[in-house]
Amino acid sequence: MKNKFRVSQILVSKETQKIEKIYAVNTKGEPFDLLEIGVLEHFHILTKEQVQEKLDQYKIGVTFKVDGQRTLLTLNSKEDANLYIEHIGPYFNEVLL
Repeated sequence: MKNKFRVSQILVSKETQKIEKIYAVNTKGEPFDLLEIGVLEHFHILTKEQVQEKLDQYKIGVTFKVDGQRTLLTLNSKEDANLYIEHIGPYFNEVLL
């Protein structure tokens, strides 16, 4: 399946060397953060538990952070980011019209 977005920037924490943001843009050029999984929950695509199952299935190292109504992820490494983009990223296609 071809993604309806392209990754534009990956932000790495200077202190922890963990991936804190994966900025992507949709086909209209509108930016969004691939690590904000609350979008998937909001549109009833995947629950937080289902995302956790997928992360475990593909052995993606991650930390969950709930910030108000937003659920954000921090990935442990660039390898984890690549796996996340490959295996979790396509679920965002269902949101991007």
